[in-house]
Amino acid sequence: MRIGSGNESDQKQFVLAMKEFKNQLNFDSLMVADSALYTQENLQLLTNIKWLSRVPVRIKAAHQLVQEIDGKDRRKILNKI
Repeated sequence: MRIGSGNESDQKQFVLAMKEFKNQLNFDSLMVADSALYTQENLQLLTNIKWLSRVPVRIKAAHQLVQEIDGKDRRKILNKI
């Protein structure tokens, strides 16, 4: 592993760090990252890697889904977390 510079773009650095780390692992794993990972370019690069990330609300489909959930359902979801 390496520590990324604060000046590097998370969107570009995350996928590279994940691939480097995956190459060093000898077991199945799940990589977790924040929404900066979720770009079209990164999705194409994340082959053979299990990953979990939040979809940014700036993406139209994600924004629509958030708007469709009424406040009551949102509270139920948040209470389970």
